[in-house]
Amino acid sequence: MTPIRLLSSATALMLALGLAGCASEPEEPAAVDTVEPAPTEPTPVETTEPAPVEQTFAMPADCTVIIPEARVEFFLAQGISLVGGPGTDIGATYLPEPTREEAAGGISCFYEDSARPNIAAFTLSVAPVSTANRAQIVTDLAAQGLNTGETVNGDATFWVLGDEEGPGAVHHVITDDAWVSVVTLLGGEVFYEEAVVIAADILDVVYN
Repeated sequence: MTPIRLLSSATALMLALGLAGCASEPEEPAAVDTVEPAPTEPTPVETTEPAPVEQTFAMPADCTVIIPEARVEFFLAQGISLVGGPGTDIGATYLPEPTREEAAGGISCFYEDSARPNIAAFTLSVAPVSTANRAQIVTDLAAQGLNTGETVNGDATFWVLGDEEGPGAVHHVITDDAWVSVVTLLGGEVFYEEAVVIAADILDVVYN
């Protein structure tokens, strides 16, 4: 009878292990449905263009304010100072005859180099322009045989490069309501480029 009990015990052990093995197998996870989020359109952002600032021309009161202070200091550092024109001791008597700009109702300002006294190293002028005189100003400048061009703003320019030994550089700018001119004693590329910059300085003054 003993072998029968042992056999029964072994059989029972095998059955128990088989059941445990079945119980330890992991269950398959249930499938979960996923929903992709719908694409969203970016919200448009309204942009407002800044309103253009209208610039108004105003004649300078006299030669002491025809160019910015920074330009005055730059001139002084080079030994160049204002000696003639409105706002100076001699006033508008530097030349025996008025300049074309003075004849048009403007002012001309004369700057001398201390190394070359009694002759203007720079002559800076500005005059008002209107529909009544603009065409005549342009005609007179064109008749002088000057080169023609325009600024980045589309304003007409009349110019001469000049020569390092003379004659000097000449640069005129004609806007809708202003005539600005710069004449230098000496010419050449360097002096002409400086004349262009000085003309832009004057325009900044008369339009601000």
